[in-house]
Amino acid sequence: MRKWVVLAFVFCFVSLTTYAQGFYFDVGLGLGKGWTKVDGYDMVDGLKSAGVSVSELAFELGLKAGYGPFGNIPLYVVGEFGGFGHRIYDSTGYLQFNSYIIGPGVIFYPVSLIQLGLSMGYSFTSNQTDIPGLSIDNSKGGFAWNISAALDFGKKNNGCLLGVKYFNANNKLKTSNVDEKASMFGIFIKYAYRNKVPSSLE
Repeated sequence: MRKWVVLAFVFCFVSLTTYAQGFYFDVGLGLGKGWTKVDGYDMVDGLKSAGVSVSELAFELGLKAGYGPFGNIPLYVVGEFGGFGHRIYDSTGYLQFNSYIIGPGVIFYPVSLIQLGLSMGYSFTSNQTDIPGLSIDNSKGGFAWNISAALDFGKKNNGCLLGVKYFNANNKLKTSNVDEKASMFGIFIKYAYRNKVPSSLE
């Protein structure tokens, strides 16, 4: 069944890109607020409730590549590889929960200044720690999605995206067989290469 779903996606992607005007690409990074729950246990709130004074940092990296627009429709079909890290740390060391996404997405311009994006797909984790004697579990695989809105500065092929994004990932951990749920809300800046057409709403 999974093989047929993948083949159907590839067929649709190839069919759509046949009518696309050109190549789309963006890459960039962001910062924000992260949340990580392992088996329902909120890592930051739980540690603070236990009297551990911790700090945290959440950051994301990602790129998208695809084709568009399609005729006069300001729609782009893309594939995304990206992820975010949620680091929780104090003077003794750190825990870092890294969640990734690989999957298809769409980008739409309701007006030429505003870009809206949605991606979803396969997820995995690559968690890390430098605390002596502590091992940290990674995932069997899972599902992730993100949604974004950005201002697109630049009228020609090269542009700069400044926006906000919400990222959500759900993974099943290998050894413990429990769920890891991670999310991030943040701001990002990206370089974008694209062909733009005026929106039908303008």
